[in-house]
Amino acid sequence: MAEARLQVIAGGAVPQASLTMDPWQFRAAGVDAFVASWRARGFSPLTIDNDIGLLERPLAALGRPAWNVTPEDIDRVVGDLAVRGPRTSTPREYVQIFK
Repeated sequence: MAEARLQVIAGGAVPQASLTMDPWQFRAAGVDAFVASWRARGFSPLTIDNDIGLLERPLAALGRPAWNVTPEDIDRVVGDLAVRGPRTSTPREYVQIFK
């Protein structure tokens, strides 16, 4: 069996620019990658569209990137939903999404 060897490939493998990114752009890129993976795995467009909505609405209600969310933020969003009086399943659905 031939011995495997590593090869050095010249040029551009490591990003030269700063890796900082706007948190909202980063979140959008993550959602886009998630959607692309679902498309590649053959999920129906309707399923993908429904799940994007289920993901985007709670994230928008939080008003901050998901990695900065605190338990108090979740309490605030679920409490606001309860006060507005939507159907009872909505606050429960948001809690499930937050988990």
